[in-house]
Amino acid sequence: MNTTTSTSTLTFDDVKKVLVSAVAAEAGVAPEELATDRPFTDYGLDSMAALSVGMEIEDVCGLTDPPVDLLWDHPTVDTLAEALWKLLNTESLAATAAADGQR
Repeated sequence: MNTTTSTSTLTFDDVKKVLVSAVAAEAGVAPEELATDRPFTDYGLDSMAALSVGMEIEDVCGLTDPPVDLLWDHPTVDTLAEALWKLLNTESLAATAAADGQR
């Protein structure tokens, strides 16, 4: 996938689609077959697969240095999408505040 998108244009659904696509690719299943409420481990994802999904998240969502344990703390697409959405909005607010402070 590896399409960089501005975080300001990402919706919650976009974030979830990125996750579904990345996890499905690593799990070897079609995105429409991925149950978003099932743990990643149910699909055989290990730490290397989690690293690959994490790099996809960084690329597409524009995150820099997301928490290392993000996927393990949020072990389903549903819970990870919520956490990423909050993280993206927190970073966006911090960037806006920093930009406002420079004016």
